[in-house]
Amino acid sequence: MTFIQTIIKHAGKYLSGSLIASLTGLLMTKYYTAVFSPAEFGILALYLVMFQYVLTFVSLDMQNSATRFYFDYRLTQKNEYLSTIFWVITLMAVVVLGVGIGLSSIISNWISPGSEVIYLTTLISGIAAVYVTFLTRILYNEQESTLVLKHSIFQTAINHLSSYAFISYFNLGILGRLSGQALGATLNVLALLKGFYANDLFRLKLCFNKKMAKETILLAAPTMMVSLQGLLFIYLDRIFLKHYIGDSAVGIYTFGFIIGQGLSVTYEAISQAILPKVFNDMKSDYEKAKTELQSFSYIYYIGLVLITIIISVLSPVIVNVFSNENYAESAIVIPFVMAGFMMGGFYKIPSLMLNFHKIVWFYPFLAFFSFGSNALLNWLLIPLYGVVGAAFSSFIGLYLYSITLQVFSFKYMDNKYSILTMIGYFVILIIVSVLFYFQG
Repeated sequence: MTFIQTIIKHAGKYLSGSLIASLTGLLMTKYYTAVFSPAEFGILALYLVMFQYVLTFVSLDMQNSATRFYFDYRLTQKNEYLSTIFWVITLMAVVVLGVGIGLSSIISNWISPGSEVIYLTTLISGIAAVYVTFLTRILYNEQESTLVLKHSIFQTAINHLSSYAFISYFNLGILGRLSGQALGATLNVLALLKGFYANDLFRLKLCFNKKMAKETILLAAPTMMVSLQGLLFIYLDRIFLKHYIGDSAVGIYTFGFIIGQGLSVTYEAISQAILPKVFNDMKSDYEKAKTELQSFSYIYYIGLVLITIIISVLSPVIVNVFSNENYAESAIVIPFVMAGFMMGGFYKIPSLMLNFHKIVWFYPFLAFFSFGSNALLNWLLIPLYGVVGAAFSSFIGLYLYSITLQVFSFKYMDNKYSILTMIGYFVILIIVSVLFYFQG
């Protein structure tokens, strides 16, 4: 089966689930921006940043390494391996919950005084989301695209319907939004576990294989450090915006970020569809699989560029449709955020190649360099250019991360791929920099 056939068979369903979730989120954003002022939306955004921290600390960012070893144990010790990873996650959940409760008053009062209940709800939501991610990853590995679509729709529906009810009928405000998110994730975990037993995809066992846990964590260590550095540096834009300008700037920037982030829906669906194929094909016929991946990458890159251009051009219309005049400034943020996420989509191809070869040792150093540059630029540019400075800084950080991964992957790629890719990267940098010069 070719890459295109694999994408048609599976990515369509992955993309459908993601699009339903994203479009529902966009439609509900119209509602959220109506009931929340930019300042309140900014507070919500900071709690969503905290949600990402919880997600990373509990999961230890083991998704890629666990996927890599999953295919080694899939036919012989699948349940033992998955059970081991499940108990590692559970141990981390208990630790993060305990530490999180201990820090609740400090963090919640910094975000918004008197928001301890919102803080605890976010903590629970993040932990539940880790289990959803773990179980959904198994469905991706088994290419159970129909079940992925089904559970994505289920969680999306519970998430936003309950949020609407909590906000509109119980007047819970930000707490209502985050409670809906927590309820959707929790119910989906239960539904996934029930479905796994029914389809014999995974049966949880009371066992723990130290060797399996150790090798997975060791392989995940570099990417885990990358994620932690990414959380530390990438989300500093919202912290700097809150410090220099206020919660309203955080809300305006975050709305633009949400729109731009929609691009990740496309490339994540494609990445999830082709990942099992890439790993399996490279084990059986490496050169043929590499050639297919490179040929597919050209179409993939061009597609991401076209989507980025279209959404960037239409950004004023999109902001008008999905929010109101209070968020109009978000339109100038979207092109830079889109360009940044486009870079994030680009590095999916080289990262597949590097992960197959288990070349991950340099990730922490790369993260410190690229995301540290992002943080430094935020500190320098936000006081001068506000939300536009934050958006351009985000693009530069992702650009540096993406182009470096490409360069490291050139060892395994053909010369034609290397030359064309570098030309594309330099053209994109020039265009986005010129745009920033005129917008700034």
